[in-house]
Amino acid sequence: MSSESDTVTEPVTSTAEDGRGRSILLAVGVSVVALSGVLGFFIGSNGAEAVPRSALFGGLLVIPTTPLSMTAYAVTLSTLVLAVLFGLVELASRMEGDR
Repeated sequence: MSSESDTVTEPVTSTAEDGRGRSILLAVGVSVVALSGVLGFFIGSNGAEAVPRSALFGGLLVIPTTPLSMTAYAVTLSTLVLAVLFGLVELASRMEGDR
């Protein structure tokens, strides 16, 4: 074998499975946000009698314990957390691809 054949690599072609990971992560993200919204509604419905207001982040934010406000808080918080996590996954993927 010649040394030239050792260094030749075949180009990597894009397949339909390249976008599969993103669609799976998107489906998981939408499911988590929807589930957090349902749980927020449930907590807001049942907790309003016991605790009329909820102090969040050490009292920096005080929201009424209603189904709508708890749903909005849960959806917003889960969306922000997932956006940060998915952004870090994207960054790690790009850094690994640069090697």
